[in-house]
Amino acid sequence: MQTGNTVFLALGASSQPLTRPYGWLKSLTSIICFMLGCAFFARLMRAPGYGGRTRLALAGSFAIQAALMLTAAGLATGQVVPTPAGLLDPPASPPMFVELLPLALLAFQAGGQIVASRVLGHSEIPTTVLTSVYCDLTSDAAVLRADNAVRDRRVVGVVCLLLGGIVGGWVSRSEAGLGTVFWIGGGLKCGMVGAWLGWGAEREGEGGKGNRRRKGW
Repeated sequence: MQTGNTVFLALGASSQPLTRPYGWLKSLTSIICFMLGCAFFARLMRAPGYGGRTRLALAGSFAIQAALMLTAAGLATGQVVPTPAGLLDPPASPPMFVELLPLALLAFQAGGQIVASRVLGHSEIPTTVLTSVYCDLTSDAAVLRADNAVRDRRVVGVVCLLLGGIVGGWVSRSEAGLGTVFWIGGGLKCGMVGAWLGWGAEREGEGGKGNRRRKGW
């Protein structure tokens, strides 16, 4: 996600693309808010007496993510933020910088997703980017082995992102609008909160790779 934003930020130095003269500002906003989100959620998960791989910490993290996404959904549904130019019609009006608000909220909460995957010890799960996943998947010496949980998580993650993008694209083009996409995303996050709260305690000796947290987490 932020690779593309970095490229568009660089193109902004030469005023490209010509149809999006302030596109670099959206990219910069996304990058900064994503980094702030990573820093916030990382420190939240390390908070004394709260952080770590506990149900409360994970549920709290996803609750915050859900709240941010639902706020963005409310802004879009209430037409506080206009439909992005080019989504339904060719751009015909000056840029509206209020569009940066939901973008900032979504980028910030995205930082929580990737931090959660690191905390759980499953960095192979593609929460925000696929480039490294494609590389790791195809270079895996055991990619064809029947019993390969890491490969399975990578493949399922890619498929879910692809299907989510397809569904989100069609929904945003329908009468339901872009706000509905955010409502669906926020609802899924709320479902994750419930899942973490109801998750059974891990017994000693279980968890495999997930138990071996890297130093600093």
